[in-house]
Amino acid sequence: MSTTGSFSGPIIELGKAIVERTAEQQGGLLDGDDPTDFRTSSPIRLWAVQLGIIVCTAQLLALGLTKLRQPKVIAEVIGGILLGPTLFGRIPGFTEHIFPAVSRPYLSLTAEIGLVLFLFLVGLEIDTNIIKRNAKSSLIISTGGIIIPFGLGAAVAIPVYKQFIDPSTEFSHFLLFVGVAFSITAFPVLCRILTELKLLDDVIGIVVLSAGVGNDIVGWVLLALTVALVNASSSLTALYILLVSVAWTLFILYPSRWFFSWFARWTGSTEKGPTPVFMTATILLVFGSAFVTDAIGVNAIFGGFLAGLVIPRDGNLNITITEKLEDMVAIIFLPLYFTLSGLSTNLGLLDSGVTWGYTIMILVVAYIGKFFGGSGAARVAGFGWRESFTIGTLMSCKGLIELIVLNVGLQAGILDTRVFSMFVLEALVLTFACTPVVVWLYPPHLRTRAAATGGNFANLSGGQGGENGALCLSSEKKERFLVVLDRMGHMPSAMAITQLLRPANPLPVPTKAPSTSRSSHSPSPRHSQEPAVDNKKTSVTALRLVELTDRTSDLMRSSVPEELMVRDPLLNVFHMFAGLHDMKVANRLAVSTYETYHERVGTVAAESSAQLILLSWASPLRGLVGGGHGGVPLTIHPTTGSGESHGVTPQVTHTSNPLAGLFAGPSSQSATGGAHTTTLTRHEKHTSVAHSYFIRRLYASAPTDVGLFVDNQAVQQQDHVLGSKAHLFVPFFGGPDDRLALEFVLQLCERPEVTATIIRVTKEALLSDSEAEANGKGELPPEQALLAGAAGEYAVPITDTHPSIPRMADTIYPNVTTQTRLASDTADSICWFKYAPQEDPNAIAPQHTPQVQDALSRITFTSQSSPRPLHSLVNKASEVAAEKRLIVVVGRGKRLAAESHQDEMKILLDEEQGRKHGGLGDELRNTLGDVATAFMVSRVSAGLLVMQASATLSNLDV
Repeated sequence: MSTTGSFSGPIIELGKAIVERTAEQQGGLLDGDDPTDFRTSSPIRLWAVQLGIIVCTAQLLALGLTKLRQPKVIAEVIGGILLGPTLFGRIPGFTEHIFPAVSRPYLSLTAEIGLVLFLFLVGLEIDTNIIKRNAKSSLIISTGGIIIPFGLGAAVAIPVYKQFIDPSTEFSHFLLFVGVAFSITAFPVLCRILTELKLLDDVIGIVVLSAGVGNDIVGWVLLALTVALVNASSSLTALYILLVSVAWTLFILYPSRWFFSWFARWTGSTEKGPTPVFMTATILLVFGSAFVTDAIGVNAIFGGFLAGLVIPRDGNLNITITEKLEDMVAIIFLPLYFTLSGLSTNLGLLDSGVTWGYTIMILVVAYIGKFFGGSGAARVAGFGWRESFTIGTLMSCKGLIELIVLNVGLQAGILDTRVFSMFVLEALVLTFACTPVVVWLYPPHLRTRAAATGGNFANLSGGQGGENGALCLSSEKKERFLVVLDRMGHMPSAMAITQLLRPANPLPVPTKAPSTSRSSHSPSPRHSQEPAVDNKKTSVTALRLVELTDRTSDLMRSSVPEELMVRDPLLNVFHMFAGLHDMKVANRLAVSTYETYHERVGTVAAESSAQLILLSWASPLRGLVGGGHGGVPLTIHPTTGSGESHGVTPQVTHTSNPLAGLFAGPSSQSATGGAHTTTLTRHEKHTSVAHSYFIRRLYASAPTDVGLFVDNQAVQQQDHVLGSKAHLFVPFFGGPDDRLALEFVLQLCERPEVTATIIRVTKEALLSDSEAEANGKGELPPEQALLAGAAGEYAVPITDTHPSIPRMADTIYPNVTTQTRLASDTADSICWFKYAPQEDPNAIAPQHTPQVQDALSRITFTSQSSPRPLHSLVNKASEVAAEKRLIVVVGRGKRLAAESHQDEMKILLDEEQGRKHGGLGDELRNTLGDVATAFMVSRVSAGLLVMQASATLSNLDV
């Protein structure tokens, strides 16, 4: 058998073709040339046509199959089969024009280069530390997942060989190939299935990954031995090939690995990423190793795999190199390889009952071997039956790796087209069935996260609504916070709210009982110097969320969270910031898909016993004053304390709405009546809406209280200084969320630089026509007329979504009963009486600690009643914002809200946007609530903290 390499041979032929190339025609299509006419002097033309058809077919199939939670490799394999003789090859002239036989060596060379690079990435992806961390379990499962399938594969090889294989083929060679094909597990595809099923951080997922790595390594070794035996002309030659292969492997794994470790440090690649010099050496290593393994009689792909093991893992260098290569390999090279495989696959040859019988036998035995091998080994390792069956099913994933094995066998002449097609169908079906079977065997509610140690879920609010939630009056001081960090753009907001969480300086223990008068909240005299609070009790858990995609580099990151935490810039910056403000910080990092962010946040909150989850929300702020990108157009006019203009120092009265991404119109009306241009891109709108969905899901599922901070002051004039002083503005309508906001503001005011105004707001009834006439008015005021007719002819289309952004239904809460409403109203009154000063000087005052008494001295309690409470609050907040740094703290008010603001919100949205731009206003309201939305759309220059209490039983109707 010829030992000419499939990798080196086409290179020589391609070189000859280039040398012989002459300048024949330059006109191309203009001269009437057929673009699919292949010429050795210009192979790129047809190659580009082939590439376009292959990539488009794979991408179109992936669009549908991803909805079935299938990995992309399934679409690429099916696309290759469809483009072959199974379907499109039956169209007259298709194969002759698009994939003529004379063009296939060039296509094959390109695919071979891509396959070498892919195996290099597989080598980069393999981390032996994964095996070490789960050595016992992974060794047992990997061994069981190889021995039993290999034995069953050898048994199946006997009847298949007798029925379909040419007797000139050595039976021992065929047996080895079938055994390897049955025993191997597709590690790269397995990673993507675990990602899709959210099992990467599950006990099962971690063990399967460990076993898959070991299984892959052993499988490649067996395949290399098999290829060496096939390519050898005699037993002595096979021994020489084996010895040279071992020598090259040892040279690669030791001297070469030591050299590249030193070379990476010498070039600075481990600190700042691979330099051009290091990348050059890496590429030379990959293809040099591929050339050597191909030349000595082992397939070139093994050289690429060995090169991947050489690259040092220090500084996540392997991940950075993967980022540079993965897109080109995944988008171009792998689909080419699968198409070549599909051109050799003809399911039409499965044209008899005998053939289909053997095909089904191959499929069933292949699954049984991996299933019982993996399941039995898992039981021995101590797993339960359900977990063991899940492990066995996951280990049966074949995908790309078995196809590579089969193609090697086809090129070596061991398999013919019919048997090759039978095994390709087996690999495709087993990989396709892996996801639905695992979902059925191992549903989400039965899973166990590997990191879930120490989290006491029993002491968390179980989300009981109704009466229990309505009377939640816990005055527990919040000392454990979870701050969510997901992107650099949200860091200013995260810092702004965290700065307010600094522990207050200790107060002396008072020696005199506080006064019982409720006319004021002056602190009592203090004489003792003993500290009353622990200045180090406040602790913050910083959770860094990293989005997990189907990229190989993201999967590699998920396996090394500890290293990512050390190097992550967001965690480092926040850790330093919080530490400088006397707060203990514990860093956490979670790699998760964007759709499951809320689940990971809730899990970490439970594990860290967090009392409050704090999120930030920034939006794409565009249009700096004077042009430019990234800032906010500001409307500035001179004001005084009374609000009148007298030519004094200009003050900012409002900024752009930082949630402008939730409004579809290109412009909106400012608070002063002027036009304000937002010019948001489609991507920015999608980003804002996607983040709002994450927040709403977290609101609905969080095991503890949640606060969302939107800092409308993050972008200001260049010479503007925010300072550490802050004034908190709290509208108190009632309900559990407003009570939480009031209690939290009281805690924040323990710091001397924080003051607050708390307004209890009630909504007045509108005057009827007869009442207005009785008062000497012929008609209602314009604003009351609008309110009165809001439910009738005045209809703003605030529920229509922008056509480019998918809709998500609002959160559904339990029905409110009369008893629940009365209990909530009673709790509101108790909460207000507990802290607000009373007009009656003889009223009995609740006893407060010195810290609370000191905080109350910096809080102003007022009440107001208005038929347009939102407008009144916005005007009041605008006046305060013109004089000091303002943070508005509001309850979300989606559950047990004391007042309905639906009619007034319609008017407010119309005033700010115009009737035709109400497209996505409902998304903002569903996320923040009506009161917070009123402040946002009015562009009050203030931060906004939206609070939601945890005692809620809610579901998402998506």
